[in-house]
Amino acid sequence: MFMNLLVTLALGGLAAGAVYLIARPFGWKPAGVVYLAAAAAGMLAYAIYDEYSWYSRTSSTLPGRLEVVRTYATSMPYQPWTYAFPRIYRFDALDLGSTRTNSNAPDLTLVQLLRVTRNTSSVKVNAIVDCRNERFAEVDQETEFADNGLPINAKWLNLTDHHALRKVVCNST
Repeated sequence: MFMNLLVTLALGGLAAGAVYLIARPFGWKPAGVVYLAAAAAGMLAYAIYDEYSWYSRTSSTLPGRLEVVRTYATSMPYQPWTYAFPRIYRFDALDLGSTRTNSNAPDLTLVQLLRVTRNTSSVKVNAIVDCRNERFAEVDQETEFADNGLPINAKWLNLTDHHALRKVVCNST
């Protein structure tokens, strides 16, 4: 976060310096507001670049055993351009080595997802994928299991909305 601030300020200074270097050979003396506008434009341009390139930069550094299965995009009122071009602020990556099945329910697969959110710590999330019934549920502290290992009160969600997770888990089981 501190590095982001330094880079943003440095690029603002570079943009103002570029105005000075362009104006100097022509003998033009821009008003102070021109330097401020150039610095602001440089900082805004970097902030937009940083927000939009975060996902590709972060996901490209994931180890091979992790595969991105879902992205979450958002729009913000204080960033009006995100209504035209929503930005990705979070993604889920499936740990391919974490899949496990229960002999009592071979259609259910327990997987581990890494939930990566911009500017926060990543969180590991356990989920149960039911390929036959096209559903999945995240396992949390409130999830109860029967003696046979099957979930009792899981909050099932439609798996058809999660194409990549279904493709990876259901085609491999």
